[in-house]
Amino acid sequence: MKPEGQMVWPAARVLSQYIVDQPELVQTRTVLELGAGTGLLGLVAAKLSPCPRKVVLTDNNMTTLDMMEANIEENFPTQTTIPRCAHLHWGENLDKFLSDHGKFDVILGADVILWTQYIRPLFKTVKNLLSQTETAMFLLCYQCRYTELKDKVYEAAKEVNLLGKEIQIQENATFSELEDKTKDTLHLIKFCHQFVNKCETNAVCSTI
Repeated sequence: MKPEGQMVWPAARVLSQYIVDQPELVQTRTVLELGAGTGLLGLVAAKLSPCPRKVVLTDNNMTTLDMMEANIEENFPTQTTIPRCAHLHWGENLDKFLSDHGKFDVILGADVILWTQYIRPLFKTVKNLLSQTETAMFLLCYQCRYTELKDKVYEAAKEVNLLGKEIQIQENATFSELEDKTKDTLHLIKFCHQFVNKCETNAVCSTI
């Protein structure tokens, strides 16, 4: 069996489809993928961007980073401008990461919170690396494998002044292909800074 970081999980496929359906979310914008694993989300964003170098794929596992670099080379074999790959341990050395890469308009994460102890470091990282603009967003797609996970996600977001909106994914083509038991636990949430309070037509505001 492959390690978790070397598999493409349903959440990554659904979020990738969401980006493909709405390419304006990542086109011309700086994009960061957290816990990238195979790098699917970042690679999709880079393919949709006229400047793939604006996309940075990150992970904490060095073996996984090597795999990501190989996937980047495979998907961008002739381009002179390609997405970047970087080591990132959530909640640690964020000032150095900011100095090297700056802040990001869009942050992506898919199935990156299997355990509750990762949630607060994740949101601390997002808060520090997300651009301070009204259009900046963190898109998180994950399977809620146990009851208290969703509440803890919103609690951690609130602690760093991020507001979450559940995005309806029933019409997502990839979502429709999943098994019902997976569909029942899958969530796609858009997090924005506290000063953003408008609900989009395709999202439902969540009470925190």
